[in-house]
Amino acid sequence: MDYKKFSIAALIAMGSSMVFAQNAEIATWSGFRKAAVSFTFDDGPQSDVDVALPMFEKYGYKATFNIVTNWANGGGNNGMLNWSGVQKLSDAGHEIASHSDSHPNGKPMPANEISSSKGTISQKIQQKYGVVTLAYPNCDTPGDAQVLQNYVVGRICNGSWKGGPDIMGKDGPSNWAAVSALMTGNQGTSDFKGNMDKAVQQGGWVAFLTHGFQFKTNGFADYSPTDANGMDGALQYAQQKDKDIWVAPMGYVAMYIKERKASKIEPQDGGSANSMAFELKHSIADNISKYDYPLSIKVKTDWSKVEVTQDGAKLESKVDGGYVYFDAVPNAGKIVVTNANAAPEPESSSSSEVVSSSSENPWAIASEIQDNFQFSVYRSSDNYIVVGGAQGKEITVFNSLGHQVRTTRGLGVEQKVYTGAKGVYIVKVGNKTRKVRL
Repeated sequence: MDYKKFSIAALIAMGSSMVFAQNAEIATWSGFRKAAVSFTFDDGPQSDVDVALPMFEKYGYKATFNIVTNWANGGGNNGMLNWSGVQKLSDAGHEIASHSDSHPNGKPMPANEISSSKGTISQKIQQKYGVVTLAYPNCDTPGDAQVLQNYVVGRICNGSWKGGPDIMGKDGPSNWAAVSALMTGNQGTSDFKGNMDKAVQQGGWVAFLTHGFQFKTNGFADYSPTDANGMDGALQYAQQKDKDIWVAPMGYVAMYIKERKASKIEPQDGGSANSMAFELKHSIADNISKYDYPLSIKVKTDWSKVEVTQDGAKLESKVDGGYVYFDAVPNAGKIVVTNANAAPEPESSSSSEVVSSSSENPWAIASEIQDNFQFSVYRSSDNYIVVGGAQGKEITVFNSLGHQVRTTRGLGVEQKVYTGAKGVYIVKVGNKTRKVRL
């Protein structure tokens, strides 16, 4: 009899990874929260360091500080930060962004300052993600196309002032050169809370725009300063609702959205019966950013304890409610999720093969005892996928695209579970997988 031969290692690796990709999900917002919130500060007054820096440090949040480069060049004695002060903000993990070189009064910034201000900040301040945000003086864009050639995001003021929304949806604004930010000068804690709650209800993103703090050293940033107690109350509220609200700098939220929309999960070789391998990839191509901000991922699993690595480096992860959660960087190498409770697997060569010896089932692929239950998966003579044994275990069939086409439960006897078009199918029995061709 002419038996078909299959590599056990190849079957397990391909099957596990395909099932993983089918069950993996990229979060809309970091940490699978319901909304994103960004705090932005314009002009670079001394109060950014005196008030905002310790306030955000208190709650562990990061903000975006938009610097007028000429004011920073001459800062230190006029109520404005010099570059040493700006560096303190950067060292604390905050985003440093452009607010032009000259901040002209009552008119858009000169077009040449779109790139020149970015160049100055890049020379003065080293940041992991570079200078990716531009906040326009007077809220007027100097030219959308040129802005988006230099920045991930361009920020206006209240979106409703320009006929748009004040709170953006999960996919960001329709125009990335016109991202909304609500002026906070007359807002107290209740106003902040109300807008954050709206963002949670809508599953969207709200940003705030602040010009200094009341009764503090604000230098040239004296347009409608904000009550410090009101903002402190807002941050306290965000912390209380941490499961729902993600607070992050504007540029980083923008990167997350763009990466999330462009990324996909691709199965990779290297999995096994107790591990799954894949890559997180996108093909965003521009000269602004590498778009390497971490994305939050979850994958359904039966394992109670796992270890997750990317390119060999261990990632922080947790298992909760039948899912493993972790953050990974797109285009940064293979991600492997391993069952940490599994006994070490016996060494085997990728070329090792098994031959079915069942005279009744000449198309059998594999039969083995796993987790104290015995099962077999094979193609019957009438072109059905048949599963034998596996009593009480969930049986799921996936096509070659990773789409689920059938799910049922093992009866403890041989049962026909699926027949369909010619091709390769992955059969998952419990947390084990097998490949079969119809």
